[in-house]
Amino acid sequence: MNQAKAQNALNTAKAPKDDLFEGSTMTFGEHLDELRKSLLKAAIWLAFGLAIGLYFADRVVQFVQLPLEQAITRFMADQTLYKMNIDPHSADAKPMKKWLTEKGMIYETVYMIDEQAVEQEEAQRQANEKKAKAAAAKTKPAAAAKADTADKPEPTDAKPPAEPAKPTADETEAKAAGATGGSMTTIDAQVPDAVFENPEKNLKPVTIWRPAGAGLSSFQMEETFMIWLKAGLVIGAILGSPGIFYHIWNFVAAGLYEHERKYVYVYMPFSVVLFVSGVVLAFFLVLQYVIDFLLTFNASLNVDLVPRLSNYVNFVLLLPLGFGIAFQLPLVMLFLQRIGLFETDAYISSWRIAVLVIAVLSMILTPADIYSMIALMLPLILLYFLGIGLCKFMPKGRGIGREGYDPA
Repeated sequence: MNQAKAQNALNTAKAPKDDLFEGSTMTFGEHLDELRKSLLKAAIWLAFGLAIGLYFADRVVQFVQLPLEQAITRFMADQTLYKMNIDPHSADAKPMKKWLTEKGMIYETVYMIDEQAVEQEEAQRQANEKKAKAAAAKTKPAAAAKADTADKPEPTDAKPPAEPAKPTADETEAKAAGATGGSMTTIDAQVPDAVFENPEKNLKPVTIWRPAGAGLSSFQMEETFMIWLKAGLVIGAILGSPGIFYHIWNFVAAGLYEHERKYVYVYMPFSVVLFVSGVVLAFFLVLQYVIDFLLTFNASLNVDLVPRLSNYVNFVLLLPLGFGIAFQLPLVMLFLQRIGLFETDAYISSWRIAVLVIAVLSMILTPADIYSMIALMLPLILLYFLGIGLCKFMPKGRGIGREGYDPA
């Protein structure tokens, strides 16, 4: 009997006697006014972060470009060694591959005029012309005498021939263009005729090394400005996020019970850690494999790559964002278990189906390549079992380890 009274007294002490929201009720208009103030303060924090973010935006864009530039440089070095019939993964190719990667150079074949072959052909042509002139000189006297006997004197009353009409300016220009080969005028002045007549013989292949040009490009004038502005906005949102979340949380927390606030205080940092872990994993590890795979795929189709700045930046933002959202899986599992939609035993018995669902989600949340899919799927499988552990060791009704008070 005494034990029952003591338990009732303990429960009475735990439960508040008055309404938790007594004295804090607000009208709908007052709620809207508080929301407006909170959003205004959050916007001030965002503007403050944006001012700082725009100053560092160019550095951030250059930093984001590094993975792609490095991947393109490595890829072009391998392609150059393949053209030279050298295996880029062999030990003998390491010094050359290192030089190509550090200098950013590629191998290329160009054709130059073989001066010696051209001189020989010109000499042969001049000799042939001399022989032709000599032969013509021998036959000219006999032909001239025969022509004199055949000619008759013209009548004295014959009219003198009319003067030829002067050519117009257009005719003169067209004649000059035809005599010099039309559009080849400039080229004819630099390239000998022998090259045009026999390019196979008078042009020789020469190997050169030139910079690879692994940078990004933009196709519109305003494109770089928009990327700079977008980068500054993202940086500003990150820098101003503590103040933004603080003011929004103050508005939301006013409508929560005390034990519900404790859930947020514990699970919100956990959520941030999971999100940042996914972003870091995607940018510093997965992104390199994704870019290498996509470059190899371009090479297999024999397609030249001209990476565009806006497309690449959007791709870099989307991939880490997908990883960060997917890493919230343990908290989603815990939430569904807390509200009674799933039980811990159901998570355990359905792990095979969960792996299949994770594989499909990984395919949707990442670009269409096998590396990024596997890189996201494996951590999610581990996080799935982490979620099972959270549900098992923090069962429903225990909160963060204490009994929660239900005011109903």
